[in-house]
Amino acid sequence: MNTASESAYRFFQREVTIEDLSNPLFADVLAVWDALRGDAMGPPWRVADMLRYPHAAIPFISVVDLTKDGEFRYRYWGTGHVDVKGYDYTGRSPRDHAPADYGRMINDEYRTVADTAKPKAFVHDIRPGFAQAAKFQETLRLPLANDGRTVSGVISFADWRSNAGHWTEMFDTLSDPATGLGAV
Repeated sequence: MNTASESAYRFFQREVTIEDLSNPLFADVLAVWDALRGDAMGPPWRVADMLRYPHAAIPFISVVDLTKDGEFRYRYWGTGHVDVKGYDYTGRSPRDHAPADYGRMINDEYRTVADTAKPKAFVHDIRPGFAQAAKFQETLRLPLANDGRTVSGVISFADWRSNAGHWTEMFDTLSDPATGLGAV
């Protein structure tokens, strides 16, 4: 059941190429992940490895484990996410995000990374109210593999400081009812 606040909450999502991400920290995070994985499909999750990522990125990193029942659980939720969203999702499912459609969208992004075992980039246009300006979030999601072959989790870096002008035209087209496309 949608609450009044959920009905006014609109968001759009698109998968983009990693090269489309604007913050140079995305390339730095990808380079660390790539060095950690070596010849493996993905690196294992090790707490000590977190310090190898750029210090400016760590507060905006999250890590989900893929559980035995095929669900995702946040192992790590950076303090920057707490500052932006006001919640600590450590130990919770991505589906716990509100509104429910947003939680499903985030969960589906993790599922895409797990199913393809490849790095993926996404951009979100989040509009908390119809009269409020869009807030853009660029996200890089990278598979983790404790055995080097099987996805065991996903590490993500998100940037909320994206240049709105870079994405506005694409998302305005998506939100235009005349195009037949709409909110996720």
